[in-house]
Amino acid sequence: MVKWIALACAVACAVAYALSSGTAFAQQRRDPLIVPQEGGNGSLFQIVGQYGWTPGETVTIRLGWTAVDPLHYAGPLYHERTATVLRDGTWSFPIAVNDALFPFPLGSEPKFIVVEASSASKTAINAFIYAPGGRLPAGPDAIALLGFGPPRASSLALLVAALFLGATGGLIVVSGAGQRTA
Repeated sequence: MVKWIALACAVACAVAYALSSGTAFAQQRRDPLIVPQEGGNGSLFQIVGQYGWTPGETVTIRLGWTAVDPLHYAGPLYHERTATVLRDGTWSFPIAVNDALFPFPLGSEPKFIVVEASSASKTAINAFIYAPGGRLPAGPDAIALLGFGPPRASSLALLVAALFLGATGGLIVVSGAGQRTA
């Protein structure tokens, strides 16, 4: 009986962990989508609003420039363009990466071009990784947030999972030892 209770607890804990955890097992696509995700001076990328946009609305696309986490960038935003949302709720706009994009030269240091898209009904942020010569900017956590590689699990989530697994294993061992002596 204890063995079945331990098994039920282990399954319930695993399901609860998978549903409530901030870590995903597969990356979700960010909106707006940036294709390709990285490049250097002279490259071209497409910004695509994929879902949740209201048809007919005007989307204002603003660009910023940062060396740190681009998804928490607070400004300034230098470049502005507009696009109209299509009937299917999507939109797209191309951006040429060159020194005319910002009021300063891009330089040779890897950074992020922050892309903020906003309309009356929605705002979304993503980033293009400016990687001159193939060098990526610092910040693997920021890169993981953009959809590169698996997201990092928090230490607390890993500790809780380890405690649940250890307790479940202990219950199974105790229940097996109790059955042998009876």
